[in-house]
Amino acid sequence: MAKLTEQEQAAVTALTKLLAKGLPTPQRSSAGGIASGLVRMRKEQLSADDVRAVLTRYDAQAVPLQNLVDARALIAVGEGLFSLSTASGEVPNSPAPEQDPAGVPAATPSKRGGAPAASAAQGEPSSGAAKPARKQIAKQPARGLARLSCVRKQTPELNDIRRQIIDLDPRLWINGWLLSTPEAYTRYERELRSLSHALEGSPTLGDGTLSLRELSYRVFADEKFLAIEADGRRLLRLMGLSDIVRARPAAKFELLSHISKQHRHMCLVVSENLDPWVNMRNAMYLHGRKRLFGERVHGVVFGNGHLVSDPHKLLDLIATLEAEDVRVLYWGDLDRAGLEILSRVATIANERVSVEPFAAAYRAMLKRAMGRFPDPLANEETEQGGVAISGFDLLEPALKKREAAYLAAVLEGARLIPQEILTAEDL
Repeated sequence: MAKLTEQEQAAVTALTKLLAKGLPTPQRSSAGGIASGLVRMRKEQLSADDVRAVLTRYDAQAVPLQNLVDARALIAVGEGLFSLSTASGEVPNSPAPEQDPAGVPAATPSKRGGAPAASAAQGEPSSGAAKPARKQIAKQPARGLARLSCVRKQTPELNDIRRQIIDLDPRLWINGWLLSTPEAYTRYERELRSLSHALEGSPTLGDGTLSLRELSYRVFADEKFLAIEADGRRLLRLMGLSDIVRARPAAKFELLSHISKQHRHMCLVVSENLDPWVNMRNAMYLHGRKRLFGERVHGVVFGNGHLVSDPHKLLDLIATLEAEDVRVLYWGDLDRAGLEILSRVATIANERVSVEPFAAAYRAMLKRAMGRFPDPLANEETEQGGVAISGFDLLEPALKKREAAYLAAVLEGARLIPQEILTAEDL
């Protein structure tokens, strides 16, 4: 896969922000991947099929293209044809306004044929005008990294800037980018000096005890400077320091959780549906229960569709607990879709996190269903006939032979045993 140019990387960043406005909440975490896929096509015009192919790759094929047009991520240029938009709403490859060496857009002639509009800002009198326009009183130097270019020439002014750059921590200029882009230093001198000072005697920026916003404010006096798509993070990447930031993992509030106390070794139950999560939370919070279906449990998490779109959100939540190891018991519906989620969540297991089905809860569901519907096909019908059966192999070893056969028939017949078959009194 061809490496993105700096201009293309900037386009991906800008497009990601716009896509996030047009994507439903479960798909917003994929905005960056979708933006990268669209930019990598390197086409001036994309067909609807081109866009849909990228959306399908990230399970967002159901998103109407009109949503992305309304969010200005796509610009309709013909029947079924689109151009990609930038953060400012311009079509890529459109002529950029000329800039002076300081990065400020050059003055443009007045629409009435008079002197350049910038003349008032420079303090020159304007004939026939009592007052200069308010917005023309002063111009601030432009910030941002979108239109910076490398400068190889030698002048006394540029060499003076390069000497100041060399006074910084060598890690900031060792890859050569900052020395060849002195304008970046003039735009971000304060932040670069603060970064250099913060890195003195330390291999990383931060020690992992501060949140990203706390660290950003402490070093740069701007809590958003190190945000994923902000200029600070781009500066680090361009200087070859992408992996230098160490911040405390942020909790993901898409996942509702009740975890009352931190333990070295923890067991969490992840619930597919809301009512069972509420029942478990109430049992622990209101009634002081420490065991659910006989299992010692330290917390319960409700992930809903967020775990389907991005199972790694659970790992982000677990990282905030600072436990030595965490055992995750997943509990959801007994149908093809529910076991598929179990299978996908199980893929996040690593040396500190183990994932397994909440066997005691699943067996209680099967016992209740088998008593009510001796015939497995009498259970609720679904429209999941086209969904592949997965995850059964994870649960089968924990079931008795009769239970496993009953569940296999339920799955083959595309039937459903809902999680809500059990209520609070069953816990």
